[in-house]
Amino acid sequence: MVSQFVWTVAMPLGVAIVCMSLAWQPWRRTDRESIRGSWGAPLGIGAGYLIGHVAINKWPSLPPAQPTDYLFLIALAGILVGLADSFRAPPAVRWTLRLALCAGVSWFTLSRGFRAEQPPSVVAAWTVGQAVALAAVWSLLERLAARRSGPSIPLALSLLIAVAGAVFFKGGSAKLAQLSGVLAAALGGAALIALAAPRISPARGLLAVVIPVYGALILSMWQYPQPFGVPVILAGAPLLLWAAEGRESVTALLGRVLLALAPALVALILLLWHLLDEAKGESLY
Repeated sequence: MVSQFVWTVAMPLGVAIVCMSLAWQPWRRTDRESIRGSWGAPLGIGAGYLIGHVAINKWPSLPPAQPTDYLFLIALAGILVGLADSFRAPPAVRWTLRLALCAGVSWFTLSRGFRAEQPPSVVAAWTVGQAVALAAVWSLLERLAARRSGPSIPLALSLLIAVAGAVFFKGGSAKLAQLSGVLAAALGGAALIALAAPRISPARGLLAVVIPVYGALILSMWQYPQPFGVPVILAGAPLLLWAAEGRESVTALLGRVLLALAPALVALILLLWHLLDEAKGESLY
């Protein structure tokens, strides 16, 4: 138990802190400088997640033998896309990589049975639709994060993903729940660094790992029986962070945390209600 905690919580959090500390050097920063050093965010979050992923899921086989193996490759690709964002690659390159990653997440999280049973047009529609939705959430959240420095965005996302892990667990997948906890722990490290240097924005690059991995976790959840609204609520929950825009300091921090937790808790309650109804033989779904 202690060893698992070290590798899946303490290690991802610590790796994120070390990478972002080396990149941002918060003890030397006196101005905003939100571009320089932003490479630490995708590298710290991504490396932290990969370490925890291997501790839980072992090294992925090539080609991947199970759906969770793709999460390792998605996180690895997210690091590369995040570094491209951080080092100001041309917009055409950044958007091509981003859309390709979203399309890959969408495709690989569709079950093999679904891809085999459905007509190609249906598979293509689902792939494109999910990829566009993922890219839209990514873009909107990135715009918000670029406007707001400090710990509120990474902390809110960390808590949201942690609660989503409880939903995954109750939904039937302990492994998805554990991997969600790893991502939440790595984001917690980003929040701590942003707390130490509140004028530094962690926006650029950080979401390149968080959104694809979180999106893949949610899309993988479709394979388990549950109310339709649960994954939809979890997918749209990050966008509620826009509702706290315009607030400052502690109000913004608390507002974003509560706005992130509220839909995740609603999804958890909805799932528990569904499970209770099923146990009584009265499920409405």
